[in-house]
Amino acid sequence: MSREQSINIAGAQIPVTAAHGDIDIPAVLRFPPFVDWVNALSKETHDLKKELEVKKVEIQNVDYFGPKLGFVKFKVDARLTENGKNIPGIVFMRGGSVAVLLILRSKEKDSNIVLEHAVLTVQPRIAVPSLGFPELPAGMLDGSGNFAGKASEEIKEEIGLEIKAHELIDMTELSFGKNYRGVYPSPGGCDEFMRLCLYVKEMPREQVQELEGKLGGLREHGESITVKLIKLNDLWKIPDMKALSALTLYNELRREGKI
Repeated sequence: MSREQSINIAGAQIPVTAAHGDIDIPAVLRFPPFVDWVNALSKETHDLKKELEVKKVEIQNVDYFGPKLGFVKFKVDARLTENGKNIPGIVFMRGGSVAVLLILRSKEKDSNIVLEHAVLTVQPRIAVPSLGFPELPAGMLDGSGNFAGKASEEIKEEIGLEIKAHELIDMTELSFGKNYRGVYPSPGGCDEFMRLCLYVKEMPREQVQELEGKLGGLREHGESITVKLIKLNDLWKIPDMKALSALTLYNELRREGKI
């Protein structure tokens, strides 16, 4: 297994090495998020008129989901040409993801008062760590670029509701256009971008209540998910970046009359 290859960034051949022999460098170079990163960095470097010089890339570790490459950690030796100082270059690469703000609207019994609830999933999150972390339904993108299709798939898997992809509103597209691929949770060390979609559904109050506490997720994939409902006005109290970002976009897009 080759211990060194190269990538082309802004016309320069940059060496790519592995920290240990178990790393398959060609597999990393084919990893769609890595390919996207190389292309974007190459364009950025051209746009910066050589203000940034990339010396080398060292692949430090990889994680697989079965046979599929899932996460890559690497270090980039990149310096500002003006003063030769290094810029932070440690990257945890996982690719893009999608999350859905699912709003259920119902009427109180014997009343015309409209109730709005957001749907959350509650599941163990070891990294936090928490055995019951509340968050918006979300999932990793598969590299196809079909944000709405992946979002509707996640809703079906985690919540059990079937919705059509064309019924989803891509709030990131409405907010940023083509300027950004989504919102970035941790740009200081991770490439992940997140598309935030919206789906509003009117349901009888009884059906809304039946969702509370429903079990979801793919058990064969180790998922243990419980559905939780929260009043939309209280969503800002949830410590989930996806929920807070989606709520902000929802409120501002409504204020501007775009949704």
